[in-house]
Amino acid sequence: MKDKKLTYQEKRKIVIERFDDFIKTSPQLQNPKSLAIITKAFELADIVHLKQFRKTGQHLPYIVHPIAVAKIITTEMGLGTTTAAAALLHDVVEDSKGEYTTEYIKKEFGEEIAEIVDGVTKILEGFDPNSTVQVETFKKFINNMSSDLRTAYVKIADRLHNLRTFEGISENSQMIKTAEAYDIYAPLAHLLGLFDIKKELEDLSFMYRMPFEYQRTKEKADKSLKERTEYLNEIAEKIKSELPKNKFHFRIEITQRSLYRAWRITQTKKMSFNDIHNFNSVRIIITPMKSYSEKQQCYIAYSSLTDIFPARQHTFKDWISTPKSNGFQALIADVMYLGKWAEVQIMTERMHLISTKGFASDCKNKHLDNVSRWVRSVKEIINNKDLTKNEILELIRPQHREIYALTPQGEVVKLPKDATVLDFAFQIHSDLGLHFQGAEVNGKPVSFNFKLKNADQVKIITSGDIVVNSARIDALSSNSNKNLLRQHIRKEKKKKVKIGKKLFQQIDEKYKFNDLDLSKLKVKFHCENDEELYYRLANNTVNEDDIASFVKSRRRVLGLVTSLWSSDKVAPIKETEFNPKEKFVIKNLENIELAECCKPVAGDIAVIFRKNNHEFIVHRNECSNAKMLNSTDGKNTAKIFWDLTLETEFPTKIRFNGFDNTGLLAEVIDIISKNYYVNMTELKINVDKNAVFGIIEITVSDVNKLNSILKQIRKIKYIKKAYRVGPDTE
Repeated sequence: MKDKKLTYQEKRKIVIERFDDFIKTSPQLQNPKSLAIITKAFELADIVHLKQFRKTGQHLPYIVHPIAVAKIITTEMGLGTTTAAAALLHDVVEDSKGEYTTEYIKKEFGEEIAEIVDGVTKILEGFDPNSTVQVETFKKFINNMSSDLRTAYVKIADRLHNLRTFEGISENSQMIKTAEAYDIYAPLAHLLGLFDIKKELEDLSFMYRMPFEYQRTKEKADKSLKERTEYLNEIAEKIKSELPKNKFHFRIEITQRSLYRAWRITQTKKMSFNDIHNFNSVRIIITPMKSYSEKQQCYIAYSSLTDIFPARQHTFKDWISTPKSNGFQALIADVMYLGKWAEVQIMTERMHLISTKGFASDCKNKHLDNVSRWVRSVKEIINNKDLTKNEILELIRPQHREIYALTPQGEVVKLPKDATVLDFAFQIHSDLGLHFQGAEVNGKPVSFNFKLKNADQVKIITSGDIVVNSARIDALSSNSNKNLLRQHIRKEKKKKVKIGKKLFQQIDEKYKFNDLDLSKLKVKFHCENDEELYYRLANNTVNEDDIASFVKSRRRVLGLVTSLWSSDKVAPIKETEFNPKEKFVIKNLENIELAECCKPVAGDIAVIFRKNNHEFIVHRNECSNAKMLNSTDGKNTAKIFWDLTLETEFPTKIRFNGFDNTGLLAEVIDIISKNYYVNMTELKINVDKNAVFGIIEITVSDVNKLNSILKQIRKIKYIKKAYRVGPDTE
């Protein structure tokens, strides 16, 4: 059935009725000064749009659209005369084709109204309605928002009314406008605290872009609401009857999530619709008394609520102490009633007003200053970088900018996206971050670089010692906290260099090093300078035994100080000599094979077996093959003495096991490669349930270094055992 064609008089009557309704429903305009400005703006817009008609519905005069936008501004956003007048005039400059300019608007209505109209007009200039790319639209939006946020309010209201009256619009135009509504306007509405409008923009976009999924979700929601209405009303009645009215006055509303968000939850969390326990929530709205602060009264209400219903542990959220970035404030708890969980929100009338109409409804709200700063920072980014559409949209989608984690007491901690538990510790206090030893997230142990998600509850475990390393710096998202750790590293390194220098001087008193000794020591232990050697001495990654063994062996070979090694009873022999009664000095590995069965390294107590006059093989003393050769062919077997000046790396394997934990492998690898400058040639990891098993093949210069590495690995919190793979431990 076709719509009845309206006469001119009927259409004019509709226009006047809608304007009158707009004024009647906007009490902030019902004073002589405001009414004069609004009437003047309406009359100019009416003249400009007189011959224009909407493409939707009954092809009403176009002026009904600016009236509707202005009404959204006053009744749904809580804004006043200036923004409402700009809303009435928002299409005047564009549609008058130069007859009425921004300068004219400025002259007739003042600079503020003119700037808002100009901002809205510039967003539309040069925009191709057939384009599917909204990058330029968004850039224009941000550039004009940065001068006056009210530009954003008008454009959001404009798009909302368009989506509400989409009948008769081409499918292509619908797709473009709904894509912009979802990608740009809904996130910005969220940012401005326009929660109800954001929800409607998402749902309308959902309806036009994915009609089948929308219809299915709506049917499930309608069915769920019917099933839950009685249940939620019972909870509401129980609260009304048992919450002490003498402490505060309150009322109760039942709220509902957007259909789009509910659908997203079912997709991302693989849940059925009926499992979304907070699709509908019970909202307790308190009218504060002067005797208590808003926060105190909300907590009193929460305390009384938990006397009525059991509350679920670890799900309590305090968004009053730390409001969300969009200004939302409430205490939120899950309570049990009749064997099912229900979400209850507690807030004051002021918080409720902001949660529905946004920050503009609260003239004292400072959040808009933060939004303005954010807009200016985004403007700088998009105007100085060549960004793709997705990169630009990442800047405004709230879920991509930050997360909220909870302390064990339920206090909310706001963090950037991808924040780790170490970020969490530093956010609470720098000392907590510096003394961080471990953490538990939702009751399970995690490592320092575990990435947090929304609503994770975090417990930080500290120690008396300060642990700082490059891996921890990499785990932080805040540059200021990174710099704090770097400063501490530099400070601690200076202290350790002093300690290491004293240790080295004590060792030097025993062995009287010369310049060549010191030079060779730095080469041997991969130290770029003296300070690095001192630092490693203080950290015990190089110790006195390492230095003494190296210097003793070097001096013995050079024949400088024979007394230092005479106690070892090493007979000076030629390389080609072999005497089973004397220790065989290994100066290099020419013609010498290292047994695969036990993988000996320099410094091991070991034996050498002569295969023929030119070939030898070395086994560790505890190797069963060494014992067999010694007993069956003793005349070709001799003990050995390692010349530690031989610059050779020996392959060996380390086996470890422990509890599976994010970052465990990274800590093991850091110890090997960063702390000891050791190369890894093979890595095998196997995870079974909560247990992890690993084998790492490395090359080391001597057994002291190997033992030192094992000692450090065993200190890792989640390592149960770490040992060298030997002949009997494969």
